Amino acid sequence: MRRQIESIINSTKEPALIMSTVADYLWRNISNLGVKTVFGLPGITTLPAMEAMRRIGAPEFVVTRHEQCAGHMADAAARLGTKPGVLLVDLGPGLANTLTAALAAMRDSSPLLIIAGQEHQSLIGREVWHEMPEIAVFSPMLKYCERVESADAFPRLLDRALRFALSGRPGPVLLSVPKNLWDQDIRAPLKPFAEAFLPEPAEAAIDAVIRRLMECARPVVVAGGGGRRPDAREAIRQMCERWEMPVVTSPNGRGVLPEDHPLCLGHAGRFGQTHASETLREADLVLSLGCRLDDLTTHDWSLLSPQQTIIQVDVEAAMIAQNWQVDLAIVSDAGAFSRKMTEKYQKPTSAFWDLRSRARDRLDKRNEFYAIHDTEAVKPQAVMKALETMASDHHTIVMGGGRFQQFAGEWLVRQPENFFYAANSGTVGFALSAAIGAATTSPDRQVICVLGDGDFTMHCQELETAVRIGANIKVVILNDFAFGAMKARQKVSYGTEYGNADFAALAKSFGAQGWRITKGTEIDEKVGRLLAATGPALIDVHIDLEENRSLLFGHDIGQKEKTVIR
Repeated sequence: MRRQIESIINSTKEPALIMSTVADYLWRNISNLGVKTVFGLPGITTLPAMEAMRRIGAPEFVVTRHEQCAGHMADAAARLGTKPGVLLVDLGPGLANTLTAALAAMRDSSPLLIIAGQEHQSLIGREVWHEMPEIAVFSPMLKYCERVESADAFPRLLDRALRFALSGRPGPVLLSVPKNLWDQDIRAPLKPFAEAFLPEPAEAAIDAVIRRLMECARPVVVAGGGGRRPDAREAIRQMCERWEMPVVTSPNGRGVLPEDHPLCLGHAGRFGQTHASETLREADLVLSLGCRLDDLTTHDWSLLSPQQTIIQVDVEAAMIAQNWQVDLAIVSDAGAFSRKMTEKYQKPTSAFWDLRSRARDRLDKRNEFYAIHDTEAVKPQAVMKALETMASDHHTIVMGGGRFQQFAGEWLVRQPENFFYAANSGTVGFALSAAIGAATTSPDRQVICVLGDGDFTMHCQELETAVRIGANIKVVILNDFAFGAMKARQKVSYGTEYGNADFAALAKSFGAQGWRITKGTEIDEKVGRLLAATGPALIDVHIDLEENRSLLFGHDIGQKEKTVIR
């Protein structure tokens, strides 16, 4: 009788909602979100998570040679898609190695989910092997940091981390998971991540902008990274064409409006183009869309003035007036704002300035700049011209940080996916890894990595990763045998010159193809070989930049660096 009673009682209880382990829940949720690849290195505290990934069969795990490089690969994956980049790393030194990648992602608003293993909960705080105060270290640099304290809390914390990464101004987040939690059961069903709707501007805000436009004569739109999404940039294009307003971009906004569009003046600022910077300086009204108006875009704020009317539209309120006092502040998605502006178009009281001739002149001067050629000396401009001429229409340029940016930065960008770099952090060591991440995420794109010798040698070991996973990258090293960015600023070179290896031979040792260019007559042939090669390939381009010293660092050739603080 007792057994019968127990049987009846047990049959009336709700069934246990044990759906999965913490590790299973993580990867199923990440996969449901559309993430195809996770980057990282194996570690003692993450082996259970790796085993779950293997067992489930998704996402794919790309093992890199360094955690910083894994972070840059995941960052690139996020920049070329609409999903967060994801990396899995061990505790302590493994996680610490991702700091630079986290900085680059934060400064460039790239959604990055860092999953870090942690020591067993019973040992945390006892200074055991590899332990570090991960939350204290990473919190100042990320949008969100949290250590998971229980299996049942994990679904909520994962959802929260993803929401921080993807909402408002996107950015990197960290979840730290003690190793004893990975195999624990979660007593909750799998719930997919619910994406939030983007904020739209109030009608009163649109009316206020239109009133200001009716009072100005020289408006300019500054398109930033907040306009990179395909729907947003189409809305921005339509608005600018309807209102006939010229456009300049931030470094991260390049391609929001195609750079050969008759209303586009190029990218403004410290590494920008003269025509764009002059337009920004001369404008009487600046309409900033998803742009922070930071030192890079405004050439240390020298291109703005108190006399200008500044209207800033940003999806995150905290970004508005961070760098410059504004006259109108509008919290809105750049695309939603632009659509409203198109819908409510009014004919201006008097025609705005017509800068189409200035835009054409910019393209003409750019073509002149790229046309520089020499049969003996290797001109960087000639290398970039050959690349641009021969590259596929469906390409991505990943640019490194260094002295050559003046040359690579003239690349004609027609959509944001065509060109990106670690613009706001200036991270040297970003490009090669980011190119691998780009090729992994978008295998149908022709990915070309342009970087300096100092940049390449920081993480050249990742060529092995590219070969192993079949990342079809083409690497162009503009090699001046020096840390040229600093050498150019010195009266006499000190601490900036290197004795480089034979990079073509190094590439071959990793299983990639490699060639050297030492004369101008070799450029077209070997660039052609590079782009036609199957699999990872590299050209080591020996250049002398001394004669081009005046072209460095500035939207105006030869302009001195200066800072305006307001």
